[in-house]
Amino acid sequence: VAPYLQGGEWEQQVVLEGNRLVLTCPAGGSWPLQYRWTQNNNNITDWTPQYRLSMPSLKRTDAGLYQCMVRNRMGAIIHRRTEVHVAFLGNFTPGEQRKTVTQGRAAFISPPPLASFPRPLVTWFKDGHKIIPNNRMYVFPTTLSFLSLS
Repeated sequence: VAPYLQGGEWEQQVVLEGNRLVLTCPAGGSWPLQYRWTQNNNNITDWTPQYRLSMPSLKRTDAGLYQCMVRNRMGAIIHRRTEVHVAFLGNFTPGEQRKTVTQGRAAFISPPPLASFPRPLVTWFKDGHKIIPNNRMYVFPTTLSFLSLS
C-alpha cells in the first residue's frame, strides 16, 4: 500500500526559545516507511525510519515552515506544513522621552525598540503611575497619544 496521511491538520506552533520542539508525521502504508524532513523547502534530514523530528533547544533561526515526506516502495506523499514560530524577548534598554506640545495638540511618544516575538504588550507610566486610557488620552498599541490636555 502506498503511503497515506493519518489525520493532522495544518498547524501553527509557538515555542519558547531554548525549549524542545517535537514534530510528528502521522502516515500509514506498507512497511518500511521512510521519512525526510524539510524546513522552508530545504532538506534538513536524510531518509530515515524515524517519523519524529526532535530539536532539543530551539533557536530563532529554527522558525519557519516544516514539512515531512513519506515514501515506501509503492510511492511517496508530502505531508501538510507546520509553521513554527520561536518566541523570544530581546534586550530592553529603558530610557526617557520628553515631548513638548502646544495645548490641545496630540503628543505622540514612540516605544523603545524591542526585538521580540510575539510583539510585546507595552504599559505606559506617567510620573510613576500606570496610565489608564480615558477621555483625555488614548494609548495606541505602539504609541502614546494625549488627545487633549485642556
